[in-house]
Amino acid sequence: MDTINLMPGERKDRKKVDNLIRLYSLIAGLSLVLFSTCAPSPEKAEPSVTEVLDHAIRAHGMEAIDSIQLAFTFRERDYTIELEGGKYLYTRSFTDSLGQPVRDELSNAGLVRYRHDSLQPLTAKDSAAYAGSVNSVRYFFLLPYGLRDPAVIAELLDTVDIRGRAYNQVRVTFEEAGGGEDFEDVYHYFFNDDTGELDYLAYTFEAEDGGIRFREAINKRRVNGILVQDYINYGLDGDDRDIASIARRFEAGELPELSRIENTAVRVQ
Repeated sequence: MDTINLMPGERKDRKKVDNLIRLYSLIAGLSLVLFSTCAPSPEKAEPSVTEVLDHAIRAHGMEAIDSIQLAFTFRERDYTIELEGGKYLYTRSFTDSLGQPVRDELSNAGLVRYRHDSLQPLTAKDSAAYAGSVNSVRYFFLLPYGLRDPAVIAELLDTVDIRGRAYNQVRVTFEEAGGGEDFEDVYHYFFNDDTGELDYLAYTFEAEDGGIRFREAINKRRVNGILVQDYINYGLDGDDRDIASIARRFEAGELPELSRIENTAVRVQ
C-alpha cells in the first residue's frame, strides 16, 4: 500500500478537518439523543370493548369454562354450577324455616324445586322468582364470564381513575329477548387497565322501588385457576340512580356500605 507523505502545513490542515469531523459527529449524536428523549411517546391505542372483555375473561381464568363444575356457599346456602357446552345446571340447597331440606334446580328446561327429594308444585310467579334468585347469584359469581352473551349490549366509555389507578369502563344493558326479567337494569364494569381484572362494578335496578349499587372487589384468590373474589356492597335506594358519577361518589365517600358479598367453601373442577 502506498504511503502518502504530507507536508507540515498539510498535516495541520488535515488535523483541523479531523477535529471538525469529530465535532460534527458529537453534535449529531447529542441531537439524536435529545430528540429521542424529548419526542412524545406514541399514545397507547384505545382498545375496543371486545378486547377489554376478552382481556378480563382471560385475567379471571374463565376463557375455557364452557365445561366446568364448581360449588360454593353464599349466605348459608350451597350452590353448584355445571356447564357443558350449551347445557347448564345451577342448584341451590338450604334448610327452610320449618327445618325442611330444599333444593332448587335451574336448567335449560326451567326451574324445579324439591323438598325432601319430592318434586314441589310451583306457581308461575314463584318459579320465575326462584329462577331469578338462583341465576342472579350465579351471574355475579361468574363475572366477567357471561358479558359476551348474545343478549348483552356492551359499550366502552371513557377511562376513569379510581384510587389512583386507570380503569376501562364498560356500560352494559340487555336485550329484552334473552335479557331476563331485569333487562332494564344498567351496569357499569370497571376493569383494571393493567391486569384486566374486574375491581369494581355498579348497577341500577328497578325492582322494589329501585336504587343503585356499587361493589368493590376484595379477598381475591385463585381456585384451580379461576379468580374468585368477594365484594363490599355500597349503594342507595330510591330514585337517586346517577350511575355516570358513581365512581366519583364512591371515592368521595358518599355511598354507605350496605353488606358484604362473601363466597366460601369454593371448589372448582
